[in-house]
Formats: sequence, C-alpha cells, structure tokens
Amino acid sequence: MSFFQRLLQGTAAIGLGMAAWPSGLAAAEPGGIEFFENHIRPVLVQNCYKCHSEEAGKAKGELLLDTREGLLKGGEAGPTIVPGDPKASLLLKVVSYEIEDLQMPPKNKLPDDAIAKLTEWIEMGAPDPRDGKSAEISDKGEFDIVKRKAEHWAWQSVPRDVQPPALDADAGWSRTSIDQFVLARLQQAKLSPSGPASRQTMIRRLYFDLTGLPPTPAEVEAFVSDTSPLAYENLVERLLASPHFGERWGQHWLDLVRFAETRGHEADYPIPQAYRYRNYVVRALNADVPYNDFVVEHVAGDMVKQPRLDPATRENESAKGAGFWHLGEATHSPVDIRGDECNRVHNQIDVYSKAFLGLTMGCARCHDHKFDAISTADYYAFAGYLQSSGYHLKDVADPVAQDSAYKKLAKLCAENETRLVTEYATTVKTRVSRIGDYLPVAAKILNEIPTGEDVPKPADYIASHPMVKAGAEAAKLNADKLAAWVAYLDKARGSVADPLHGIVKVALGQSRGDSLAAMRKLEADTTAQAKSVKIIETVEEGERNYVKSERDWRAEDMVADYRREQGSGEWFPGGKQFGAGPMKAGSPVFGNDPNRPIREFNENGAARNDELSTRFSGLIRTRTFGVNGDMLWYRFKGKADVFMAVNSHRQVAGPLHGIVRQKLDSKGDEWKWHGHRVRDYIGFRVHVEFTPRGDFALERVQFGGNEPPVIRPLNSRLAKLLESDTGLAKGLAGVFVSAASDQASGKIGRETAQLLNWVIRHDNLLERPADLGQAAADFAAYQKQRSDIEKSIPGASWALTLLDGSGEDEPILVRGNHKSPETKVVPRSFLEALAKREAPSRGSGRMALARRMVDPANPFVSRVVVNRVWHHLFGRGIVETVDNLGATGKAPTHPDLLDFLASQLMDRDWSLKDMIRQVVLSSTYRQSSKPNLASAKVDPNNYLLHRMPIRRLQGEVIRDRLLAVSGRIDKRQFGKGPMVHITPFMRTNRSPGGSGPMDGDGRRSIYVEVRRNHLEPMLMAFDKPTPFSTIGKRVVSNSPAQPLIMLNNPFVHEQASIWADALLNSGTSASGELVNLAYQQAFGRDPEPWEAEAAVGFIEAQKKETGNDSLKQPLTDLCHTLFNVKEFVFIN
Repeated sequence: MSFFQRLLQGTAAIGLGMAAWPSGLAAAEPGGIEFFENHIRPVLVQNCYKCHSEEAGKAKGELLLDTREGLLKGGEAGPTIVPGDPKASLLLKVVSYEIEDLQMPPKNKLPDDAIAKLTEWIEMGAPDPRDGKSAEISDKGEFDIVKRKAEHWAWQSVPRDVQPPALDADAGWSRTSIDQFVLARLQQAKLSPSGPASRQTMIRRLYFDLTGLPPTPAEVEAFVSDTSPLAYENLVERLLASPHFGERWGQHWLDLVRFAETRGHEADYPIPQAYRYRNYVVRALNADVPYNDFVVEHVAGDMVKQPRLDPATRENESAKGAGFWHLGEATHSPVDIRGDECNRVHNQIDVYSKAFLGLTMGCARCHDHKFDAISTADYYAFAGYLQSSGYHLKDVADPVAQDSAYKKLAKLCAENETRLVTEYATTVKTRVSRIGDYLPVAAKILNEIPTGEDVPKPADYIASHPMVKAGAEAAKLNADKLAAWVAYLDKARGSVADPLHGIVKVALGQSRGDSLAAMRKLEADTTAQAKSVKIIETVEEGERNYVKSERDWRAEDMVADYRREQGSGEWFPGGKQFGAGPMKAGSPVFGNDPNRPIREFNENGAARNDELSTRFSGLIRTRTFGVNGDMLWYRFKGKADVFMAVNSHRQVAGPLHGIVRQKLDSKGDEWKWHGHRVRDYIGFRVHVEFTPRGDFALERVQFGGNEPPVIRPLNSRLAKLLESDTGLAKGLAGVFVSAASDQASGKIGRETAQLLNWVIRHDNLLERPADLGQAAADFAAYQKQRSDIEKSIPGASWALTLLDGSGEDEPILVRGNHKSPETKVVPRSFLEALAKREAPSRGSGRMALARRMVDPANPFVSRVVVNRVWHHLFGRGIVETVDNLGATGKAPTHPDLLDFLASQLMDRDWSLKDMIRQVVLSSTYRQSSKPNLASAKVDPNNYLLHRMPIRRLQGEVIRDRLLAVSGRIDKRQFGKGPMVHITPFMRTNRSPGGSGPMDGDGRRSIYVEVRRNHLEPMLMAFDKPTPFSTIGKRVVSNSPAQPLIMLNNPFVHEQASIWADALLNSGTSASGELVNLAYQQAFGRDPEPWEAEAAVGFIEAQKKETGNDSLKQPLTDLCHTLFNVKEFVFIN
C-alpha cells in the first residue's frame, strides 16, 4: 500500500468523493415554510387565486391551488407538481409557456425570477404549511394578535429571575451556571457528560472559534506545558483581546446583513464605501461595543447625538452601522421603479427582522402572518421608517473636530459680523461719491454713439468708441472707468433683471431731453409684463408668486421655499455645509478679498452652502413629495449636482432614469431657473438632493408648466428717487449711502441687500477708498482667525449611512401588490404585539424605534443574539433555527438556559465578549467530542450536549488556515482590501477589468472583495452563503466540489509550494525533522510514529520518481497531501 493510500486511510483525508465527508454532519435544509411564505404564496395569491381558489368561488379546470391538498391533487390535466422533480411538474411547464394550449397566467407570463423560485421550491420538496381541504383562510376576522402572542414562548418577556436548577449529583463537573442547566437535562435523560478534551484539542478549538486562525506550534507547546491553574482562563482572555477576534466574529455578522461590495444584477455596480461597514463591524466587535448600542447604531446610527469614535482615526463609527440597510442587491435600471422599491424594502425588512428579532416579518407582506403575531399593518408600519430615511454618503471625519470648528466659526461670525458690516458701510459713501459725475456723461455718450445697421459692431464697440475718450477728457473723468459705465448702461437698459434697469432707462431719457417719455415707457413695460402673469398672495408670507396664467398655481406646487425660516420637519441637510437653516435675507456673505471683504448680501432667504465654511461637506435635500406636474423648477445660483430619488431608487447607470441626475451652473452670480422634466414620474414619490460643486445657493423648488417668470418690481427706494425732484444722478448716490446706513444699523432686508450688492458687483464703476484703515485691519484679523479655525476642519471621509427625511407612512398593499394600495396609510411604529402604536411626531422616528428594540421588555433582541453565540460555539443554537424564533422555528432544547443567558447579557452591560467568555469557560464547552455509543442511542443528534460536536471549519477559516500554515498570511487589518480573483471561467462580458491576485495578497478572507456576480469559488464550495438575505446558520454540505477544490485548485497548490519553501528554510534538511515540523504547523501536534515513517518514506519515493535529490517537489506533494487530511478542515 502506498504512502498516499495509507495516509488517507489512517487520517481519513478528504477523498475524491462524497463518502470522504461524514454525512451525519450535513446541515438540514433551510426553512422550507419560510421560503414558501416569502416566495411562493405571494405568487399563487397574486396570479392564481382569482381562478383557482374556493375563496374566489372558482375552480377552473377542477384545479384548486389554495390548499396543499389541492396543489398536489391537481385538476383535469393531472397532478400539478411532483415534489423534488421540477422537470416532471406540470406547474412549471404551464407557467413557463412550454405547452402551447396551456399557458398560465393566460395574459402575462410570470417573471423569470418567480419561475426560478417555483423551481427551487419544488426541488426542496415543495414544503407547504397550508392544511385542510377548505379555501385559504380569509385575512379578515381571523387574526388575533393577543392570542398569537400568548400562544408562543418567544413572545413572552425574558424572565430576570431564572436560576440554575438544583442537581441530584454533580461530582464537581459543573464549573458555571451553564453547566448546571445542561447537566440537569442530561440527568433527566439518564445521561452523563463526556470527559474533558485534551489541552491540544482545547487550544485548537479556542483559536479557531475565537480568532479563526490556527495556533502556532510554539503557542501549542506553551499552553500544553503551562501547569498554572489559570492557564486556560488566561488563554481565553488573550484570544478575546486579540485583534483577530473581530475578524472571526465579524464574518458571522456579515452573513446576517448579506454583506457584499457590489449590487449584483446584470452589471454588478459597486456599492460605494461598502468596505467601511465591514471594517466598522470588526472594530466594534474588538472593542466589545455593548450589543444594545450596536443595535441602535444599525437602526439609527446616523442620529446618535454623541457618536462613538474610532480611537485611531476619530471617525464617526456610529453612523457607519446604518450602512447595512444599503448592502442588498439592487437593479441599476428597473423598468417598474415602484415594484423595484417594494422588493428592496422587503429585503431590508426581511434582513432586519431576522438579524435582530429572529422573526420572519417578510411573511406579512401579502397577508397577516399565518403563524406569528405579526400583522400586515406591522409590515407596512415598519416600511414607513425606511420610506422616511434616505441613502446617504456621509462625511464621518472627526465629528468632534467638525462640531468644534463649526461652533468657533459661528461665534467668530457673530462677534464680527456687525462690526465688519458697519465698517464696510462707512466706505460706501466714498465708493459711490462720483456716480453723479459718471452717470450723465455715460448716458449722453451712449445716446450719441451711432447704432445703425451699417455700422460695424465688434464686441467692445461701445466701450472703445472714440467718443468715450473724448467725453472723459472733456469732463475730466477716468477714461477706463467711463468706458465701463457706458458698457454697463448699454447692458442694463436691456436687462429687466438689473436693479438699476429703470434708473438707466430714465437717465438715458433725461440725456435725450425726453425724461417724461422715458418714465411713461418704463411704466408701460412694467404694466405689460404684469399682465402676462397671475399674481397670487400667499397668506402665510404675504409675498408675491408669479406663474404663467395658463396654469393655476396651487399650494402643493411649492416643494421647498427657503426664502422663509424652515421648521424642524422642513430642513434636511446632510452635513454642516448648509448650516442649521436657510440664510436670512440681508445676511452678509464674507469673501477673501481685502478690497471686497463682503462678497455679497443675501437678497432673499436661501439655502446656502457657504454660511460658515465650504470646507465642511454636505448636501441639502427636500422633503419627500408626490410628483404632480410635468416640470420641476429650481431657483438657484452657483454650481451643484442634482439627484432626484424616485421611489428611493439610486440611479448609477442607464439605460433608464438618467434624467434624475442634473447639473446646475448659473455661470455667474445671477439667480437662474432650471427646469427638470419629471412627467415620467407623475404619481411617484420623490425627493431631490443638491450637492454643491463650489458656491451654491437654492431659493426655491416648485412645480410649474413653464419657467416661472422673474418679476422684479422696482426697488422702492429707487422708485421714490424717480418720483422726487432730486437730481437722478446725485440722488442715486444718496440711495446707496442710505441703504448702507440701514444695513449697519440692522435694518436689513431684500431691497437693502439688493442695493448694496449692486455696489459690490460694480466695483469697477466706483471709487476705491484710498485707505481702508481700521476696516482693513479688522477684516485681516477676522480672516486670519477664520483661516486658523478652518485648518482644524478634517478632510472628508465618506461612509454609507442613512439621512433622515420627512416622515412618510406607507399604505397597505393589497396582497402585496404595489399596484393595489389601500387608501389609508399605516402610521410608523414597532410591532403592535410589543409596543403601542405611537406615530413619530417628526422625521422617521428611527431613534425611538431603536430604543424600543433594546428595551429589556423586548423578548427577542437578547434571546436572538445569545442564541447566535451558542450556535457559533457549538454548531447549533439552543434554538436550532437561529434566524427564526417564531412559531415556524424549532423549539429551544434548553429554554431556561436561553432565558438565563439573555438575562445575563442584559445584566452585564450587553457584553458579547462576556457572554462568549461564560460559554467557553464552561465544562460543557470543554467536553471531548469522542462519541459515547450508549449516549448516542438515547440522544443521536446530541441535542442534550452529552459531548462536544465535531465541526467542519467554514470556508473562510479553511482559506485563512492555508495562508497561515504556509506562512503567506498578511495579518494587516482594515483598508479597502484586494479585488477578488476572477478566473477565465468566471469572466463574462459584464465582468470588471482586471482581477485580484489569486492569493488575495495574503489577506484574510474577510478583507477580500465580495463581488456578487463573481463570488470566490473555493468559499462557495465550502458553503459561504450567497449574500441575498440573512443567513445565520450556514449549510454544511459534503459535496464533491470540496475535495476537488482542495486537490486541484491552483491557490491550494501555490500555498503547498510556499509552505514547502518555508520548511526548507527552517534550518533543517532532514526528512524526519521536516515531517515533524509540518505536522506541528498543520495540526498542532507531532505525527504518530506510523505517520512519520510513512511520510518520510513518501518523500524518499518521490525523490526517486523525480530523479534528483531536491526536496522541493516531494515536500510540496507532502504539504498538499496534509492540506487534504480531514483533520485540516475539522475541529474536535
């Protein structure tokens, strides 16, 4: 018998077939009932019950599909399904339109994904909980939430006084309270626990369970030889404190939130910054963040007032938790955008309810839950929380530093604003002192310059005309400045938007000697313009809104009006760049030019991104609203990117919905209207986000058929000037001086700001003060202080999270069909069986939801998480269905122990590390895994834990172990992580360019990119779940792909070669010593004598076969063989 054969026989290596894997360890199939409720019942209800149910009074073709019996029996055409055999099932042929004269549904073929779910369900054996021969139970009048709650154990509060049971005899076996609960059940069954596992077994068990990495030979030796009474306890503490603890347990958590870094579907677009969520989870678990806080961060981390900070980077960690909502699959260009939203929200609710509550809320999408105390109203009440919260890439850089800088800048501005404005106002008199000299001369020149068609007109024709120079010399004026005046008057006379338009028109008339005619012409133009609009007084503000007369203006047309103060339910900034509310009319905007310290005065109230500093990041979004018109108009100036979220869809690429993205650019300092065509989304819910690209101000968002006309009534101060006997040119300077005086005294407003802005923007027409004196010194001091504060604002660091929006409630969708909403909405609230329905007063209400979830009165959160801890340490939870503690889940094997642990968790500050410590210190966990035949007869599935179960390592741990043993592992933490390795077999025409390295740069598996359409084959072979929903309990299969991967995968071969090189560089070339070292590194033990003898013989035989004395290839072959030993992928 060859060495290879003997080694496989003696150590039970991974073979080439399924027989090499112990079938007794294969996991049960996933919950079939839950699959039926989530995927099959909705399809039947929506597409089949109209013609094939007793409730509808129809049984076409003598076929009823509303009971299990009816489905199996079939109708005139025979049995409908053959459980386990999709190809033989008539149902699939009919819905796939394979039979020409029998196609159902008759009007429209089912979507491909629905047919795929039906196929999968039949393959599972067609599990169906519907009993009886009668029709589907009506949803009305049958759902008793009080009764449902009372009937099932999991809905009862966790008792806080559970005590370990008294035992008949213990013989010193129990170390902890956990052991007393376990031993009591064993004694009831007349069983005894197994003896303790060896020290070599225990160190491997602990290392893999707590860190997912193997112990080194030195670490094994140190522990085995440590005779101190606390050696085991000290090892536990060291591993709990290891930075690799969070990596191991973080992977468990990522399974729950269907973590991936791409969206899936056809193009598999990336999810921005998804890796930061993964790093957040690892850090949180390493820091032992109390689990109740961890839950709050996931539900409402963006709303935590004093967020938890990363000690290393000072980033806002709390906000990152809420990023999990956006880690699901997403269609980049859905045809049915509302249907797509409903499916996304369903996935979010499904993941949330399973991960945190251990409940299948998703089963209540189409009807009241058939088994648990969860109504359809509960489902849609929760959907409202998500409708009220939006996708957000948040700047999570040091929030304390940001808050501090913001407060300092606000204080600096408050302390200096009045003084700087006053000092600027004192310069206005000088600046406008010669308007009376330039205006009449410029008007005269402009009137006299020829403008006939036969006269050539270059761009600078007016300003460069010889008459300008002659006029300047005659009046002793600056020629360049006079040229600027002439050019300005030429432009202003044709622009009704210019505040001096009327003044210029009259000044030109006066110059021609017909000022009365000019006044009448101005009045006529204004009247004609007013007739083209319909003027409506808004009661709230008493201000004028002008819209085209062919379309009546409605109050609901105004989506956002930032000219007025915003209530708490109207102002939705993301970040600090827009401040705490709109900038008021008359407020100054400071610049950086000492000669122009005030850049402008805000003429109307507006959302501005430069209130304190543009170094802050941020966006502004509107409330959520229904589209009721063809065009949405934005009144703005500056630059910004616009994104309209239609039914919460995030558009990342075409071919559809590209119009939801717009770019705004006013190309100057003037206010502009931008029309956004939204007719394709009439009836849909949307909100609009504005992200600045430089300076940006937003005044209004409103519906309108055409561009809303801008009516600028003549400034009342200028109107009075026109009506007075004061000389126009001389009086104009006085108007500006008066406005500056009012501004300095605090009498601010739109008209004052308008006049002063004219002074600021036409600096080239005015006089510059010779010496700004104290004003310049004060502004310089202000600028320096501001600059110093701005330097403390950290650079942006982006993370995926939520942004609270306006409070939105959802209607119940009849039978889960988004095209059949009920008229009434369901107020947002937690599960009615656990909390009284109390709708949030404003915003989403997610923080209140989070607090209710972690209230000790909630029976689920603590039970669910301690059950998950138990599952990961024993391979099976106290409740085996770890994601479903509801009525369709399994009953707990040790209910009192579960409640004791849940109570302990809450009493000990929700510490997961403390909970894990309690479990691994128990005698129950320290048992040997060696089977006891007598106990196995009584408890064949080991539900009572008469021994420690043998467990196969998860795929990520197997891969990490290969890297660790070979020495290739890179234990560096965090960062973005390497791209997944894409083999030619995996590549498609939609694959990304390039590929990651085969060994992932040696990084641990948790850090390697998870790309939905290119999942790592080795990990998938070893049952890594597809990231589509919560998977708290992985399938443990024994498929042929597993041994084939270990035998043939190039990565495994590469690691065997690297390991062989490391062994050859260990300082010995003796085959026996190399074999001993290899076994110590691979298994944490010395080889048995027969193993050592056979391995050395194998090396020598391989050397002869290769025909040289080199040890490299024989040793590589040996390393590869050891990788395939069953002991390498299992722990006892």
